Amino acid sequence: MIPRPPGGSAARRTTTTLMLALRFLVSGGLLTYLIWKANPASIWATWQQADLRLLGLAVLLQLLCIAISALKWDVLLRAHDQQQPYPWLLGIYFVGQFANNFLPTSVGGDAIRIVQLGRRIGSYAQSSASVFMERLSGFLALSLIANVALIITSTDLLGMRLVNQPALTLLAFGFALVAIAAVAGSFSAPWLLRRFHTHLPKTARKPLQSIADSLGIYAADRVAMLKAMGLSLLFHMLWIGMHYVCGLALNIPAPLLIYALMVPLTDIVGLAPIFFNNLGARDLVFTIYLSQIGITNATALALAFTAFTVRLVVSSVGGLLLLIRGADVRDDSPAAPRDLL
Repeated sequence: MIPRPPGGSAARRTTTTLMLALRFLVSGGLLTYLIWKANPASIWATWQQADLRLLGLAVLLQLLCIAISALKWDVLLRAHDQQQPYPWLLGIYFVGQFANNFLPTSVGGDAIRIVQLGRRIGSYAQSSASVFMERLSGFLALSLIANVALIITSTDLLGMRLVNQPALTLLAFGFALVAIAAVAGSFSAPWLLRRFHTHLPKTARKPLQSIADSLGIYAADRVAMLKAMGLSLLFHMLWIGMHYVCGLALNIPAPLLIYALMVPLTDIVGLAPIFFNNLGARDLVFTIYLSQIGITNATALALAFTAFTVRLVVSSVGGLLLLIRGADVRDDSPAAPRDLL
């Protein structure tokens, strides 16, 4: 057993607390400033004219997004011959979404999915690989849509030219490069581990080998990866569509193209660890772009809050599942994990 340095746990707790405080400070401070600048009364006036039928459609689109994500997870698990009942995967995905949206972290839901699936199939390595690849394929699709939208709106290809902030453009391009590098690294993980395993601690070699082998399977299964990418693109198109429907519900005369730009950029910016659940990031990006087509900041913020509310409402289904089925949403006789992860 490796001894832990004295005070290590206390230091980690302090760091976690400070990071959480920073996220609340940045998100809360930026959001408060934007609301104050836009006038809360104007935001409320925009909400009062909302079309509830269209908001109901937005909720249905968000539900469909989660259903597609669970289906993509199922496709990736089939590549490992670890097929699971789709209703179970969907339920765990809802629980993960609940954790992501109601806990101060964006990876808490992934951890829940890894643990629950790992217990069920008896391998945390395969569980981790499936969740990681499910996320990574989504990031690839996200970066693709964001960069295509940036090119179109920067070159006036479709008759709509926008002023794209250099920082956002560089961020989207850099995110795409990181996502591509992560895919390349994942597919070559078995080779990399064989080449550099001597530089790793002996205690880490076995679990890392399990993960590398699990990731390597996806490199050989092109059909599964193509299906996953197709489902990722479909997810993001529906996710963008949900925001567009929210805009229609608030009588916002904005074209679909601007949503195809704003929504992916918001998701990319929101991945920064200084934001809590995209709060502040979403609102800032929406005001930057909608103001260019004559939409007031108050209306842009009303749209951001509406889309966020739809997401919270749908993810609360996971909270209901926790209440009904308990915190441990798995079958009665899970397999014992075969690996150390």
